[in-house]
Amino acid sequence: MNRPPVVEVLLATYNGARFLPEQVDSVLAQDYENIRILARDDGSSDETAELLAQYAARFPSRFRVMPASPGGGSPKDNFLLLMQASTADYVCFCDQDDVWLPDKVSKSKQAIDRLEREWGPEGPLLVFTDLRLVDDKLHEIHPSFWSYMGIRPERIHRLPRLLVQGVVTGCTAMLNRALVERAVRMPEDAYMHDRWISWLAAFLGHSGIVSTPTVLYRQHGGNAVGTGSNAECSSTQTPRPLWQKISHPRIAPEHVNRWEIDQRQAGAFLRAHGAELRPAHRALVQGFLRCQASRSRMVRVASLIRYGFYHVGVKPNLAMMIHLWKMDQDGR
Repeated sequence: MNRPPVVEVLLATYNGARFLPEQVDSVLAQDYENIRILARDDGSSDETAELLAQYAARFPSRFRVMPASPGGGSPKDNFLLLMQASTADYVCFCDQDDVWLPDKVSKSKQAIDRLEREWGPEGPLLVFTDLRLVDDKLHEIHPSFWSYMGIRPERIHRLPRLLVQGVVTGCTAMLNRALVERAVRMPEDAYMHDRWISWLAAFLGHSGIVSTPTVLYRQHGGNAVGTGSNAECSSTQTPRPLWQKISHPRIAPEHVNRWEIDQRQAGAFLRAHGAELRPAHRALVQGFLRCQASRSRMVRVASLIRYGFYHVGVKPNLAMMIHLWKMDQDGR
């Protein structure tokens, strides 16, 4: 019986020795039988590099470490270098401090198989899943990261909404080769690898959602769960009356920063892939950029409303409209 296709797990590390063995062991214990790991360390000062070398020695056919090179300084750069070195038809991203549930890869591969049967393997395909939020000792904080953060994964299919709210957590993603080949051209203005690949798949290919958690998403002193605008709609909060949601809408500085990052990424996306976009999709991205770039406050707000670049919740959207209306002509 033929073995299934190789799934290559791209493991990006930096000073991760504390949790790394638990994560690597969970990947090697997957019930999908044909997995190999490609790891790259970004200049760790702890024992991470030594641990990677030990795994490579123990599992020479399943674990490979990229040669040491100058650190890129960010997870995005680390994963970009890993993607450029990858060769498999299917690729997963792997953070150093999580734990994968045993059927993570097999569930994702089944979902991407369904996409291939429907759309064919030639175009970019992406599958992503929910996560279970845990503390540093793997005690459950919340059974669903999507619910906890108010993330609506179906926004991967609603392009105006996807431009303003990320829904894909990179460590849950599986990409096919066609998507990887486009992702390796990721420009500097791409904010994070997972946000960029979600745009590539949504605009140029197809995506699938696995609604069950496949990763224990560990929270500890070295990371944090960002809430941002999602905190407004978290299912853990008590719903508030509409009048409280819309009174005195103010946009938080981090929300403005997030919007400006998305604007820069949208400009980079249009420059890199505008020629590949359908006319309606290209017009959508151009409309998003007009929300920030137009000298007319009326055009800025009208573009947001026309295309529906809405966040989750009433108050963030009112606040954004007010912000765009009040912006002076240099965009600030």
